[in-house]
Amino acid sequence: MKRRQFVHAVGGISLAVMACVASAQSAPYPTKPVRIIVSSAAGALLDSSARLYADRMSRYLKQPVVVENMPGASSMLGARYVARSAADGYTLLAFANTVVTMPQLLKGAGYDFGKDFVAVGEMARSPALLVVGGASPFKTLPDLVGAAKKSPGEVTFGSGGQGSTSHLPVELFIKGAGIRLTHIPYKGVAAVVPDVISGRVNCMMGTPTSLYGSIQAGSLRALAISSESRSPKFPNVPTFKELGYPDASYSVFVGLAAPAGIPKAVQAKLAEAMEAARSDQALQARLAALDQEVSEVRTPEGFHAFLLAEERRTVKLIKEANIQPE
Repeated sequence: MKRRQFVHAVGGISLAVMACVASAQSAPYPTKPVRIIVSSAAGALLDSSARLYADRMSRYLKQPVVVENMPGASSMLGARYVARSAADGYTLLAFANTVVTMPQLLKGAGYDFGKDFVAVGEMARSPALLVVGGASPFKTLPDLVGAAKKSPGEVTFGSGGQGSTSHLPVELFIKGAGIRLTHIPYKGVAAVVPDVISGRVNCMMGTPTSLYGSIQAGSLRALAISSESRSPKFPNVPTFKELGYPDASYSVFVGLAAPAGIPKAVQAKLAEAMEAARSDQALQARLAALDQEVSEVRTPEGFHAFLLAEERRTVKLIKEANIQPE
């Protein structure tokens, strides 16, 4: 082959390769399945919400959205995995409040939310209920506060673990009420319920989903709810706010995040898919059955700002409550 022909041939191959690369880069997202890593066990509230969204997002994106459970290390195992994944929009993290709280409470968390993640969007949020056993002498929240003030530290509360969504809301209430309760951490909320019912532990906080059956059966009594207004499902349960503890208002939220560095166009496409999902009335009804609701935080920017504010709130609470990192 003559030199000129060789140069033209090589040049043609190079142009063809460049064209293929450019075509791949400009291919509309997504071109393959999207994975949602759920940092909790199958069947948990976070898992249920993620699967509802995955089903509807897949219809919008026209690609499968697959949920994979990766529980462990106080929900941090999944967060670490996604933080180290490619920032291409094909690996997302489904998480709850603990994604921003645990790094403040455990040494060597392995990630920094503000640096390693960007928000995609909030899926839903739920209030928490403060409950006592059905046979408890505490009939109202003032009863409990009065006993705690009379005998500081004698009233106990159980939680699903330090820094969990069943621990920190109680600390907010303690701070607002100016009382001292003794914390008894368990390995999961489910393990606390029998001890509260029996009276071995005085009280606990949990989501309506985890406590509803026991409340309906009368084995647990709800004294207050952490939402801004009363719940239609528990119309007789007053809010902390109306009882004089506005700073104890608290939401258990679930959302999606992606590794930092994700292309803006991909983040926007995922946000569009989430909005299409949360606008589905059937999904809203399913969330309501899980005692969750869609909030007004409906953009990646709004949710990211909310998460960073939650992180600051947690840092402040940890210092004021003198909660020591493990």
